Amino acid sequence: MNRVKWQGLVALFALLLVGFAPAVFAQSATGNLYVTVRDTEGNNLPGVTVTVAGAGADRVQVTNAEGTARFLALDPGRVDLNAQLDGFSTVDYPNIQIRANFNTDVVVTLSAAVEEVITVTSESPLLDEKKVQAGTTVTQVELEKIPTARDPWSILNQTPGVLVDRINVGGNESGQQSVFRGPGVSDDENAFLVDGVEITDMAAIGASPTYYDFDQFTEMQFGTGGSDVTKSTSGVSVNLITKRGTNQFRGSARFLQTDASGPLWIKQSTPDISSSDLGPGQGALAGNKIGKIDDLGLEAGGPAKKDKVWVWGSWGKNDIKNFAANGGSDDTILENTALKINVQLSGSNSAVGQWNNGDKLKFGRNASPSRPDATTWNQRGPSALIKFEDTHVFSSNFFMTGTWSKVDGGFSLTSKAVVRD
Repeated sequence: MNRVKWQGLVALFALLLVGFAPAVFAQSATGNLYVTVRDTEGNNLPGVTVTVAGAGADRVQVTNAEGTARFLALDPGRVDLNAQLDGFSTVDYPNIQIRANFNTDVVVTLSAAVEEVITVTSESPLLDEKKVQAGTTVTQVELEKIPTARDPWSILNQTPGVLVDRINVGGNESGQQSVFRGPGVSDDENAFLVDGVEITDMAAIGASPTYYDFDQFTEMQFGTGGSDVTKSTSGVSVNLITKRGTNQFRGSARFLQTDASGPLWIKQSTPDISSSDLGPGQGALAGNKIGKIDDLGLEAGGPAKKDKVWVWGSWGKNDIKNFAANGGSDDTILENTALKINVQLSGSNSAVGQWNNGDKLKFGRNASPSRPDATTWNQRGPSALIKFEDTHVFSSNFFMTGTWSKVDGGFSLTSKAVVRD
């Protein structure tokens, strides 16, 4: 009996090791950096001090007998790497891109008896050799520079292999979720995550329980195949990574407005459509008409205590006034608030606590050519996410992360006719 118990404990420990192996981690808000240091002859160099500087405190490791160092659970963004060993050149490798749920491999070459500092100018690798999941990762630079409608569903529409049921033109579908599906799966298999925490709506399976402030995110990750074993469904996974505070104070504010002088209508896809095919009161043009959209907000973060505690927060509001194809009003207000605190408890332990709250007020839900304005609904749906996470790095080969999270969702519909009475 004792032998059976001992074998069971060994098996359980082995499963834990596999579960925490960095090459197969589940959907998360962090990425890993694998560094191999060699000399000019191609020999691996042990004992090299490797420092990674990024959003939080510097990470320092010494290469092992194989000349490797592993930096686990790094926040997304660009980091700078420095490698030093007595008797060899010092190498700086700036602007290495760390992506969520992604392993970055870097090879650094040190030259013997060279005292100068060598700076590597090549781009960091884009291919994750340890991962087989298909999909697309959109970084903060792309989110800021590529013009799109300001919601995750518009970005999702650009993901190869994903079919989306609508296109947001100038904001005419803002405040509306798209129905989408990946290769070979239905839309009810989709999953939504914020910073690695699944928040998928259990009532409308495969949908998001809330809407988002576009400027909250530093990265959006869309998985379409080869998902890890921890994912309960096989559909498209949408993992949205929020920003965090760094050692530098930074922030931004915005006020964007789209009015009726912008794109007004989406025309029927069939040019010879018969008027008998149109709904009651529907004209020759179908689609939402933009009245006015106001998008305002701010986000900012910085150190509460340099190299120890960082704070970031954001607030945003979208006031969307559209008209459905029948001329009825279809107005939506989206309001989002977020707060994140990162703490470096020790050189090998870090923690994060965050709160995200999104609320949607919609006046005229289900407005359409076949539905009179008085029969539509008014909607309210506040949803809050609370998360606490602690990560401890035991060695360059092993780390453990513990997470507690809670999603508190709400949803209500009230007849527009009842409200008027």
